[in-house]
Amino acid sequence: MVKKLIPCLVLLLILVAALPFSAEAADEETFIRYTSSGNAFGGGDNLQIDQDIQGDLVLAGSLLEINGNIGDDFIGAGGEIIVNGNVSGNIIAAGGSIKVNGNVGGDVAAVGGQVLLSRDSVVEGDILIGGGEVTLNGIVNGNGEVSTSTLRTGNDFQLKGNLKLEAENYPSNLKDNVGKNLNITKRTGTADQNNDISEGFGIFSFIIGLLASIALGFILIYIYPDFISELAKIVKGSTFKAGILGFLILVFLPILAIILLITLFGWSLSVLIILFLTLAILIATVPVKLLAGEIIYYRVFKKEAGKMVYYLLGAVIFALAYEIPLVGGFIRFIALLIGLGVIVIWLTERARPTS
Repeated sequence: MVKKLIPCLVLLLILVAALPFSAEAADEETFIRYTSSGNAFGGGDNLQIDQDIQGDLVLAGSLLEINGNIGDDFIGAGGEIIVNGNVSGNIIAAGGSIKVNGNVGGDVAAVGGQVLLSRDSVVEGDILIGGGEVTLNGIVNGNGEVSTSTLRTGNDFQLKGNLKLEAENYPSNLKDNVGKNLNITKRTGTADQNNDISEGFGIFSFIIGLLASIALGFILIYIYPDFISELAKIVKGSTFKAGILGFLILVFLPILAIILLITLFGWSLSVLIILFLTLAILIATVPVKLLAGEIIYYRVFKKEAGKMVYYLLGAVIFALAYEIPLVGGFIRFIALLIGLGVIVIWLTERARPTS
């Protein structure tokens, strides 16, 4: 059940994030970007969208509150997601807490610790929900598939189609609120619970890792745009050289730091080396993802966009690649080596005396 939601979320993140940026309107504090076709996407800590969005809205952040109406789909990932406005298309969301208070013209697909469809909500399509606690108190005109530990329903809940439920706890009168067939699989075994916990933790880790990667890249690109652009150019022009240098740095710098640490006068230099290596590892893959996103975007759409779009696309693609068994770890390692080598090349070029 839950596994079905992640590919939908990631796929639409890629498709909607990779939109042309002919309109450069932006709210720099929260990294909100608007396209000429009426779509918008962004990331930040606390995001509140009060205006109407003509097309799709894609957001990632700690707190997402949508008060305006959305002309097409809303896609969000965050700690707390509140949708007060009406969404003409679908809602696809992943987070700690997800509340839908408005009307939805399409489907609702959500994964969260708590998922709520309020009494004021009307979903014209289907619901596909996975969560620790799910509360349904609105009207669903389509079918439903819910996987949860505890399902609660309110007095106004009505699902007109079929409902497939996997739950440990659910209302005894649930059948009265379902218009057609009700199929219930009751959770009872410890093995099933452990499997659900493991699966949920993996999904949560994937989302948190992706959000952290996006946030870090956005901050660096916003604060140091020239620095990140120069690193990306080095990645494109000296990929193999950067990979070799990155390997040497990753092997020999820790050894050098340990040797200096045990000497009487080298401990301060050892600390600096460790700090440098930590910082370099933290930002190493940002220019790699930026360049990858730019190349893929241009080959697909045959046009240019902004750095934020390139990086978001690259970050999502790399996050997916990291999840591939065996190959994912190798891709992560190579990207890290190239990024480290690029930083060394950039520092070397900067240290050269200019004639």
